[in-house]
Amino acid sequence: MSRRKSLSNPNLDNMVAAAPLEKLHNRRDFLSLMVNGLGYSALAVTLPGCGSSEEEDDEQSETDPVTVETEIPQASAAYTVLKRTSFGVHRDQLESINNLGIDQYLEQQLDYLNIDDASLESEIQNRFPLIFETPERLYAGFPGNIEAVVRQMIAATQYRQIFSRRQLYEVMVEFWTDHFNIHLINGLEPTLKPSDDLQVIRTHALGSFRDLLHASAKSPAMLFYLDNYNNLASAPNENYARELMELHTLGVDGGYTETDIKEVARCFTGWTIEFPNNGTAEYGVFRYNDAIHDQQSKVVLNQTIAAGGGQQDGEQILDLLAEHPSTADFIATKLCRRFVSDDPDQATIDRVAEAFSTSQGDIKQTLRTLFASNAMQANADQKLTRPSEFLAGLVRTLAPDTGYPADSGELYFFAQAILGQLPYFWSTPDGYPDAQSYWSSTGGILNRWRLSFFSFAPISLSNDIIRIDYLPMLNGAETLAEITDALTDAILMRPISSADRRHIIDWLTTEYRYDEDANLPDDVPEQIAPLVAAVLVSSVYFQLR
Repeated sequence: MSRRKSLSNPNLDNMVAAAPLEKLHNRRDFLSLMVNGLGYSALAVTLPGCGSSEEEDDEQSETDPVTVETEIPQASAAYTVLKRTSFGVHRDQLESINNLGIDQYLEQQLDYLNIDDASLESEIQNRFPLIFETPERLYAGFPGNIEAVVRQMIAATQYRQIFSRRQLYEVMVEFWTDHFNIHLINGLEPTLKPSDDLQVIRTHALGSFRDLLHASAKSPAMLFYLDNYNNLASAPNENYARELMELHTLGVDGGYTETDIKEVARCFTGWTIEFPNNGTAEYGVFRYNDAIHDQQSKVVLNQTIAAGGGQQDGEQILDLLAEHPSTADFIATKLCRRFVSDDPDQATIDRVAEAFSTSQGDIKQTLRTLFASNAMQANADQKLTRPSEFLAGLVRTLAPDTGYPADSGELYFFAQAILGQLPYFWSTPDGYPDAQSYWSSTGGILNRWRLSFFSFAPISLSNDIIRIDYLPMLNGAETLAEITDALTDAILMRPISSADRRHIIDWLTTEYRYDEDANLPDDVPEQIAPLVAAVLVSSVYFQLR
């Protein structure tokens, strides 16, 4: 049974798409500001040209690529580490990492259970109770509760990414969610995935990879998603066996063969789940059925699995794969790609892989080795933030003291849908891409710009979801130059090039007709601040980590 339902909001989609920048300020001047500065030459992306007329449509104005050579001042090591281990720089955490030092701060984040997040978890339990229900309880309301379950799963994820003090833990939850990807809108998954999130991903995100792998293999959500619930000795199903080796452990070049896939599939015959109304037990729990298991011997990666092993056949395979050198290399490469760059250096990968192997897949110890590397701390701005980081980062940076939104995250939901990374909505088993090339299309960048202005520039559609206090950020600034400097320090929290500072000031003088050093009327700085903030968060300085 498969049920797919669109959860987009056409009204909001249209509002964002139809927020033409010329209605705010001159559109060509804004696009010129972006493509001729603010660091965008650092991205391998075709940016929109500026067009020859105000009436020129988006498609025409975006046909001519613009290339500008600009160097970006490197961010500090503390800022870089914080950006890479969180969903956006919160000024309190930046102060903390500067005071504690990078190593001690990271140790605190690794020891996540000793970070008090009780207030957030209480809020989540009150607002999103369905994510804590058992599959049996969720099935009782199925399929009428699909939209409610989906919204609550997504909103709880976004709340944690934005508001949690356990930022590194949430980063690893997202990492493993993609690694063991399960599409939420797929048949019975709305009744199964909530338990998988709690009992598999969130339980083991900073634990042992072996335990995580075993938990995933026995997860009813994974058994259903990759069809292993229907893996019989008389008709082996190879879907899970293939993805287990290609995506979960060895990697596509990990040294296995098509014969290995067939043999692994045989090892997992009989691994299934309880379905509704079968009269034996509650729905949605793992069951091993010996009657449909292939009892004959198997050979996997040149190792013999003795006949008659039953459920232990599959468990032996999981241990074999967890300990395999190709798995260490594959996981190390993905971790380096997540925390360092799209093309991490082999020496760093090798050190991380060795830590993974020698620690027997201890995720914390593996991360300690990665975090101590020169690649992690010294080479800034190697990654483009994905939409989840960009969206959470907007709130964490611009409104770090904001409370939980009264709408339970509806705006976050639709904003992330527009940006293309709605949690649990990647349909194939490989998870959302973690590469700049996927996220840096012209359309993707333009949607981020539109969202920045829609959310923070003075075009509010009478919503009070996020309150931003610009007065402390302005810190008494009275001129356009002072406003630019004050907000750069408060929002970006990193240096920008003198050329980009000049671009912003020149644009402001053109837009507002004030001299850059002239004292502005009392209420003008606070009126200008939201627009400057929107420009800064649209810049590449905010987009990179």
